[in-house]
Amino acid sequence: MRVLKASRYYGLAAAAAIMGLFHISYISGKVQFPAVNIALLFISPLGYFSPVAVSAALIAFSWMVFYHLFVHHYGIPAVPAAAPIIIFNILIFIFAVYRKYGDSKISRWASKAEEETRRKAALVSRFEKMRRFESGLIEKELSLVGLYEVTKRMSAGLRFDEIFAVLGEYLKSNFDFKACELAILKWEGPAAAVDRMYSVSKETAAEGAAAATGADYAAVIGAFLRGSREIAAYGPKTLDILKKTTAGSSGIESFVAIPLLSEKRIAGILAVTDLPKEDLERFAILALQFALEMKKVLLYETVEELAITDGLTGLYVRRYFFDRLKEEANRSKRHRFHMSFLMADIDDFKKCNDTYGHLVGDAVLKEIARIMKENVREIDLVARYGGEEFAIALPETGREGARFAGERIRKKIEENMFKAYDERLKITVSIGTAVYPDDSAEVKDLIEKADAALYKAKRSGKNIVYSYK
Repeated sequence: MRVLKASRYYGLAAAAAIMGLFHISYISGKVQFPAVNIALLFISPLGYFSPVAVSAALIAFSWMVFYHLFVHHYGIPAVPAAAPIIIFNILIFIFAVYRKYGDSKISRWASKAEEETRRKAALVSRFEKMRRFESGLIEKELSLVGLYEVTKRMSAGLRFDEIFAVLGEYLKSNFDFKACELAILKWEGPAAAVDRMYSVSKETAAEGAAAATGADYAAVIGAFLRGSREIAAYGPKTLDILKKTTAGSSGIESFVAIPLLSEKRIAGILAVTDLPKEDLERFAILALQFALEMKKVLLYETVEELAITDGLTGLYVRRYFFDRLKEEANRSKRHRFHMSFLMADIDDFKKCNDTYGHLVGDAVLKEIARIMKENVREIDLVARYGGEEFAIALPETGREGARFAGERIRKKIEENMFKAYDERLKITVSIGTAVYPDDSAEVKDLIEKADAALYKAKRSGKNIVYSYK
């Protein structure tokens, strides 16, 4: 625009200079009349630069000055003198009209360009909003995919340690936190207390069962029983409830606890420390999914408790075995019989699992269960006590009978060649025995005495039968 304005002034000055030069030359006789006409042709485009002012001035000047100069001073006839002025005026008019048309065109183009600029800005703004929205959708989609994957993995577990291990792994990969704890509650009438606890830390890879701290979570449980939907404390002013918990005494910056419901009752508490406030909603959604998986595990545990036999070995389960053991103890007490209790444990079973895998380990458990059942009487009770431990109750059997039965089982297992999935291996067991009522008249204490004897057998070199003394 500055160049255009400057060109107007330069053009006017150049035109004036040209006209003056031609008239001086003509007066001096050096330039003829046609040259003046040519000069007028060159000057006429000045009407383009200023359609109103310059055009009017040039037209008026041409008739008031040029015409009189041509007729009276140069002696040119009226018609020839007027012809170039008329042509000059027409050209000025043409250039003025063209300029006006051009200005209107430019104005429309400028208006259109401004409108396009506004539209472009609006489109850019909409694009940015759509891009942010798309980014949010992608983030939510990835979050849902991750949540689906972790839920799918948790669905494969039937134990709390299994599903919590999956949860801990997901938390480490997708959340910023210090520690997370899972407290499983047990109900006794209207009161609830912590039965088991599992923990995971962001800094360490270790995770699993922790010592139950029911007293530490009593205040948290009380808050939920009073109707709190969740506990979330951030900043230095934490809730008083944190001072009564283990988490509250560790100098944490935030504490979040969410109740896990099953059948409209609090079955557990999922607590996390130092969780950013912006991740609270995502953590609550994850806790909701975990609560659904926890309901399945609780149902499985209930069904497992109601079952009589172990699914892998076919032996009695621990709960049913205890009930029958108490019945045999009462019968022995009434009739003054002896009753022996044997606790057996597979030697180096963890090494077997690590070397050959859990499938071979399961085959070993099944084979040992078969040997035990084949080498006891029909009235004897054989149960899988837990893991690689087995329990055997021998009614109407004293110390020597218990040692004889234990040695028979130990020897049969030692002589057996275990074959599983193309693997051939030798396995031994250690056995501890205790006798009712000589060693103890209480079932619980009798089990502890047999367990102590088993410990002595392990310390004495394994693959032996040791009687409690």
